[in-house]
Parts: sequence; structure tokens; C-alpha cells
Amino acid sequence: MPPKYDDQALLTRFAEVIEQYKITDSGVYDSLKVDKPTRATLRKRFGSWKGSLEAVQHFRLNGTPPVYGNLAEAEEPEPAEHSEVRALRQQVEELTRHIQTPNLHLDGVVQSFGIVSDTHFGSIFADHALLDFAYDVFEAAGAKTVLHSGDMLDGERMYRGHEYEVSCAGADAQVSLCVENYPKRSGITTYFIDGNHDRSFWKRSGINTGEKIAQRREDMVYLGYMESDIVIGEGDCKATIRLFHGEDGSAYAISYKPQRYVSELASGTKPDILIMGHYHKAEQLFYRGVTTFQAGTTQRQTPFMRGRRLAAAVGFWLIKVTVGPHRIVKVRSEFYPVRS
Repeated sequence: MPPKYDDQALLTRFAEVIEQYKITDSGVYDSLKVDKPTRATLRKRFGSWKGSLEAVQHFRLNGTPPVYGNLAEAEEPEPAEHSEVRALRQQVEELTRHIQTPNLHLDGVVQSFGIVSDTHFGSIFADHALLDFAYDVFEAAGAKTVLHSGDMLDGERMYRGHEYEVSCAGADAQVSLCVENYPKRSGITTYFIDGNHDRSFWKRSGINTGEKIAQRREDMVYLGYMESDIVIGEGDCKATIRLFHGEDGSAYAISYKPQRYVSELASGTKPDILIMGHYHKAEQLFYRGVTTFQAGTTQRQTPFMRGRRLAAAVGFWLIKVTVGPHRIVKVRSEFYPVRS
């Protein structure tokens, strides 16, 4: 521990040190590794470095320590470099507080639903047995909702030679095939959008096949073409699910299409969950705050896809989401893959 001094001994030793080492700067004084009064002691007795030097001068001239009526003098200004370091440290501490995750509350409204897409009724490659099995899984899990992300039907004349890959031709025939064979389970409602194959009938003859299907099946709700939002939950515990079906071709990287879609959304228009059909790919991705699913397909790989080296991710999803106040707090997903 540093030695204790009275005022006279303190100034005597302080004077010796600054005279011996020719000290005028407080930083140099601090760096000396000798027995000396500490800066804290000097500051406490004389208010500042300048006050300490003035006290030494007074002591040399008068032989006695100066007498202060009130030592409420301003402390020595902090060196500029010390102020910058302190300011930087405060900024880092503030940033650290902002990036820390608050206590997570994982309670909320639990919603279970199934995901299917690209069923392509009317195609000779549509796997009706797999779709039926999917609804058995949904029913066993207690899911009351199934979301279908487009291409309910196979359509017509989508590419050269397409007419040789359909089991039935024409809008009415494919609508009837779907109405009669699409799985039906008590208590389960299917919400679906049109895809580009469904839309082929509209483009050629003005027939909206989605509306026709919904008119004949009370358990199937038509949400429109290409894109639609669905709100799940209740009260403050709500989340938005968006169904989307593209019209462009596949990308080399599986995740490219959902990443590009989310990246191009305007501020304030992002859903909490994005379910993407059309590409016949299966993937879960959390990107820029959006949980995305590529929905897969129940259509086996067609000659058109094989010729273009496009794989078909055949299968379906079972999703369990916990929705807390104003956000999703947990997502549990199961994909049921089938070798195509």
C-alpha cells in the first residue's frame, strides 16, 4: 500500500519527486515507478494537478502548506484521449444492450396445419395415393387446416407434348376428377390458390377452375390466383401466412427463389410465413424474418422435368406453429419425403 502523508510530508515528497525527475506533466508523473504520493491523494488534498503544483510553489516560498477555506475546486480535466476511450466504451455498452435477446416467452396460440402443393389432377404422373396418405397424417395429427399452394390441376397445352401426359383433357373433366378424388376428411378444410397450370384454362377459355371446384366441395376454399394471405391465431396472438405460386423457371440453387421473393418485398408487406409452390422443391428457410417453406409436390417427375434435369421433391409437410403476442415464437415442421 502507498505510504500515508500529512500535508507537509506530502508536499515535501511531491516536491522532491517533481524536482528530481523534472516533472511538469501528470501523465509522466503517473508512469514513474517510485515511492511517491498518488494522483488520487494529491487530487483529494489540492483539487487537481494544477492545484498540486501551486501548493508545492506555495510550500517552497512560505515553508508551510497552503490553507484552503473550501477544497471544492474543479478536478483536473480528463485528458482528451481518455474521454474518447470512455465515450467509445459507452457506445459499445449501449450497442450490447440493444443486441441482447430479451427473455423469450414461448407460450401462445398453437396452430397445426398441413401443406401440399402441385397436385396436378389430370396428369398421369399425379400420385393420388400419396395425397390421400397425406390427409391421413393430417387427420391423425389433429390438423383442421390444409394449405395448398397452387396447381391443383394439370391444365392444358403448357408445353409441347403436354397433351400426351394428361389422363383427361379439358377444364370440366379435370375439375370433376379433382372434385371426386381430392381427399375429404371430417373437420378438415383445404384452402388453395390457382397456379400457372390451373390458369391455362382461364387464359384460353376464361374458365376459373378454382371457383368451380370450391362450388362443388364445401370443404375446399378458393383464395384466388397466384397469391393470398391467411391470418392464423386469435387476439394479439396472430400471424400471417402467404401462399404463393410463381410462373418462372427453377433456379440452380434451391433457396434462390424464396430468398429473391422475400428480398423484393416492400417494407411492411412481409408475411410471417411464406409457402411457395410451383417449383416442385422442398425446403424450410428462415430469411429476413420470414419463415419460408417450399411446399414440394405430389406429382412424380414428368418427362418434361427429366429432360430439363429438374428434380421433383415429392412429399408433404405437417407444421405446428406457436403464435405469441405479435409474432411467431416457435415453428415445428415435419416433411414426409417420397422417392420420385
